Amino acid sequence: MPNTSSFRLRPLAPTDVPAADRLWASRFGGAPDTRRTWIEAALDPTHSAAGLVAVGPDDALVGVSFLEVGPRRYTRHYLGLDTLDLDVPLASQNGLFHLTCVRADWENRGVGSAFYKRRLERLADRGVSRVFGIAWHRPAPVGSRVLFEKHDFTRIATIERYYARTNSRPHCPACGGTCTCTASLYGRPESF
Repeated sequence: MPNTSSFRLRPLAPTDVPAADRLWASRFGGAPDTRRTWIEAALDPTHSAAGLVAVGPDDALVGVSFLEVGPRRYTRHYLGLDTLDLDVPLASQNGLFHLTCVRADWENRGVGSAFYKRRLERLADRGVSRVFGIAWHRPAPVGSRVLFEKHDFTRIATIERYYARTNSRPHCPACGGTCTCTASLYGRPESF
């Protein structure tokens, strides 16, 4: 078991890209071009996306996390609200918790919580108060639903076959192909 008493968070750097891409692919799946687009956006200082990594005592990448700020239209598309026919109140600018992946041997050690806290801080620093995310109901004892609820998000809806319905996730590690897993949409603040 790794020494988890000392990990640190820092911005995603170009040298992190291969390890971040591998971790994302193995833990969450998805299309390679989607991973590449998000990583490139997070590395672009003029883009509103941001990437964070967690590194262990040996500087090995143990987690990766992304966020974005988007206007109403982008947020509706990102969450699949039109496809799902959901009416969710959106702000003119919305924070989006895109993805958090943590190496299996580092789960339940505070890395995910640290990512959630840091992303909320970054959004607050940018004046973004309305934040959304999608929680995959992965076949594991603890998933992101626990983290969303721990950080005062409210579950807006749970959607069966979410990724299949929104056509947004090939290569699911749980499904072995196109994802048919359930997901929940979460929002913050609790005014939903």
